Amino acid sequence: MPNAQKTVGVDITSICMKCRQPQVHVITAMLQDRITKVQCRTCGSLHRYRNPDAPIRPPRKRPVKVSPEEMWAKTLNLVPSQEKIPYTFSGDFKVNDLIDHATFGLGVVTHLLSGDKIQVIFKDGEKILIARR
Repeated sequence: MPNAQKTVGVDITSICMKCRQPQVHVITAMLQDRITKVQCRTCGSLHRYRNPDAPIRPPRKRPVKVSPEEMWAKTLNLVPSQEKIPYTFSGDFKVNDLIDHATFGLGVVTHLLSGDKIQVIFKDGEKILIARR
Protein backbone atom coordinates (compact mmCIF):
# COMPACT_ATOMS: atom_id res chain seq x y z
CA MET A 1 0.00 0.00 0.00
CA PRO A 2 1.54 3.38 -0.96
CA ASN A 3 2.30 5.86 1.81
CA ALA A 4 -0.29 8.33 0.46
CA GLN A 5 -3.12 5.90 1.29
CA LYS A 6 -1.92 5.13 4.82
CA THR A 7 -4.01 7.44 6.98
CA VAL A 8 -6.15 7.14 10.09
CA GLY A 9 -9.47 5.41 9.36
CA VAL A 10 -8.20 3.33 6.41
CA ASP A 11 -8.31 -0.48 6.41
CA ILE A 12 -5.03 -2.40 6.49
CA THR A 13 -4.01 -6.00 7.09
CA SER A 14 -2.21 -6.59 10.38
CA ILE A 15 -1.53 -9.58 12.60
CA CYS A 16 -4.12 -9.42 15.37
CA MET A 17 -2.64 -9.89 18.85
CA LYS A 18 -5.87 -11.52 20.08
CA CYS A 19 -6.85 -13.61 17.03
CA ARG A 20 -3.18 -14.52 16.38
CA GLN A 21 -3.57 -14.33 12.60
CA PRO A 22 -3.64 -11.71 9.83
CA GLN A 23 -6.96 -9.81 9.90
CA VAL A 24 -8.37 -6.62 8.44
CA HIS A 25 -7.79 -3.70 10.83
CA VAL A 26 -8.56 0.01 10.91
CA ILE A 27 -5.65 2.39 11.42
CA THR A 28 -6.37 4.36 14.62
CA ALA A 29 -3.07 6.15 15.26
CA MET A 30 0.00 7.18 13.28
CA LEU A 31 3.29 8.83 14.18
CA GLN A 32 4.54 10.80 11.17
CA ASP A 33 4.27 8.20 8.36
CA ARG A 34 4.44 5.12 10.63
CA ILE A 35 1.35 3.16 11.75
CA THR A 36 1.35 2.78 15.53
CA LYS A 37 -2.13 1.55 16.56
CA VAL A 38 -4.78 -0.49 14.77
CA GLN A 39 -8.19 -1.91 15.72
CA CYS A 40 -9.24 -5.39 14.58
CA ARG A 41 -12.48 -5.51 12.57
CA THR A 42 -13.06 -9.13 13.67
CA CYS A 43 -12.60 -9.03 17.47
CA GLY A 44 -12.44 -5.26 18.12
CA SER A 45 -9.13 -5.34 20.02
CA LEU A 46 -6.90 -2.25 19.88
CA HIS A 47 -3.16 -2.97 19.67
CA ARG A 48 0.06 -1.97 17.93
CA TYR A 49 0.49 -2.59 14.22
CA ARG A 50 2.24 -5.82 13.24
CA ASN A 51 3.18 -6.18 9.60
CA PRO A 52 2.06 -9.62 8.29
CA ASP A 53 4.85 -9.58 5.67
CA ALA A 54 7.64 -9.07 8.23
CA PRO A 55 9.89 -12.09 8.78
CA ILE A 56 9.07 -14.12 11.87
CA ARG A 57 11.85 -14.06 14.45
CA PRO A 58 12.68 -17.40 16.04
CA PRO A 59 11.97 -17.58 19.77
CA ARG A 60 14.90 -16.86 22.06
CA LYS A 61 16.64 -19.88 23.51
CA ARG A 62 16.44 -19.93 27.27
CA PRO A 63 19.53 -20.97 29.18
CA VAL A 64 19.52 -24.52 30.44
CA LYS A 65 19.25 -24.66 34.21
CA VAL A 66 21.94 -26.65 35.91
CA SER A 67 20.99 -28.46 39.10
CA PRO A 68 22.87 -27.55 42.31
CA GLU A 69 24.34 -31.07 42.43
CA GLU A 70 25.80 -30.77 38.91
CA MET A 71 27.21 -27.31 39.64
CA TRP A 72 28.73 -28.58 42.90
CA ALA A 73 30.33 -31.56 41.13
CA LYS A 74 31.82 -29.31 38.42
CA THR A 75 33.16 -26.88 41.02
CA LEU A 76 34.57 -29.74 43.11
CA ASN A 77 36.57 -30.94 40.09
CA LEU A 78 38.20 -27.49 39.79
CA VAL A 79 39.54 -27.53 43.37
CA PRO A 80 43.33 -27.94 43.23
CA SER A 81 43.69 -29.40 46.73
CA GLN A 82 41.42 -32.07 48.19
CA GLU A 83 42.43 -31.07 51.75
CA LYS A 84 39.30 -30.29 53.78
CA ILE A 85 39.38 -27.21 56.01
CA PRO A 86 36.90 -27.30 58.93
CA TYR A 87 34.49 -24.35 58.80
CA THR A 88 34.61 -21.83 61.66
CA PHE A 89 33.40 -18.22 61.98
CA SER A 90 37.00 -17.08 62.46
CA GLY A 91 38.39 -19.09 59.53
CA ASP A 92 40.28 -17.26 56.79
CA PHE A 93 39.23 -18.84 53.49
CA LYS A 94 40.27 -18.32 49.88
CA VAL A 95 38.46 -18.99 46.59
CA ASN A 96 38.48 -22.73 45.70
CA ASP A 97 39.09 -23.80 49.30
CA LEU A 98 37.33 -27.06 50.18
CA ILE A 99 35.54 -26.61 53.49
CA ASP A 100 33.78 -29.07 55.76
CA HIS A 101 30.65 -27.56 57.33
CA ALA A 102 28.94 -29.31 60.26
CA THR A 103 25.42 -28.90 58.79
CA PHE A 104 25.84 -28.59 55.01
CA GLY A 105 28.77 -30.99 54.50
CA LEU A 106 31.51 -30.45 51.92
CA GLY A 107 31.56 -27.15 50.08
CA VAL A 108 33.76 -25.06 47.83
CA VAL A 109 34.34 -21.32 48.37
CA THR A 110 33.29 -19.57 45.14
CA HIS A 111 33.45 -15.87 46.08
CA LEU A 112 34.88 -13.68 48.83
CA LEU A 113 32.14 -11.19 49.62
CA SER A 114 32.27 -7.98 51.63
CA GLY A 115 34.51 -7.99 54.69
CA ASP A 116 33.33 -11.01 56.67
CA LYS A 117 31.28 -13.13 54.24
CA ILE A 118 32.02 -15.90 51.76
CA GLN A 119 29.86 -17.60 49.16
CA VAL A 120 30.10 -21.38 49.24
CA ILE A 121 28.53 -23.97 46.95
CA PHE A 122 27.31 -27.13 48.64
CA LYS A 123 25.59 -30.18 47.18
CA ASP A 124 22.15 -28.67 47.95
CA GLY A 125 22.94 -25.17 46.64
CA GLU A 126 24.86 -21.98 47.33
CA LYS A 127 25.05 -20.42 50.80
CA ILE A 128 26.54 -17.22 52.17
CA LEU A 129 28.53 -17.84 55.34
CA ILE A 130 30.28 -15.66 57.88
CA ALA A 131 34.08 -15.87 58.00
CA ARG A 132 37.08 -13.91 59.35
CA ARG A 133 35.34 -12.79 62.57
